[in-house]
Amino acid sequence: MQILTDSTRFIRVLIRRGIVFLVPAFMAACHLPDVNLATPKPIEVNLNMRLDVYQYTGDAPKPTEQVKTLAEAMERQRNRLEEVQTVKNNRFVGENHRGQLELREAPAGEWGEYVKRTVQAENDDRMLLMRNEAQKSNRTLNEVQTEQWKLRIEKAFKGEYIEVPGDKEGTFKWIQATGPKVKAKGGVRGGEG
Repeated sequence: MQILTDSTRFIRVLIRRGIVFLVPAFMAACHLPDVNLATPKPIEVNLNMRLDVYQYTGDAPKPTEQVKTLAEAMERQRNRLEEVQTVKNNRFVGENHRGQLELREAPAGEWGEYVKRTVQAENDDRMLLMRNEAQKSNRTLNEVQTEQWKLRIEKAFKGEYIEVPGDKEGTFKWIQATGPKVKAKGGVRGGEG
């Protein structure tokens, strides 16, 4: 036999007599106050947004300064031509698909630092001139870079590293140029071989 507590016995007695069923009826008879959940006016949400779009032109020089800078850049490139050709001949750099020099292998020591400075200076001048050309001809920088890349690989001497389209679309690979080729009209044209 189980020993039941007093409270358990009391509940059993209430169930037998049906008093437990009176509790829900008693609760239903109680009246709770009404709570108004409606608002007198609908909720308004005002959202104001301002969007300012700026085109960053970098530290673009003023038109008169730009002409001077472009002329200086072209002169610096002419003065640097022999140095650039020397590092190309030593196979330290190549012409990449963005129309710039790319350092493929840096020599050690001071000579390596010199090569890095030369490549950086040349690329800075090339970018200045390509940006100007893109702006002047109302083309994208990418279009001008592609045009410069094609011109430079056409003029590449035998053994210079050039970047050419890869096996898959959008990829590139390094090869050594086969050298200038003679055009049908007697001009010189570089190879991609």
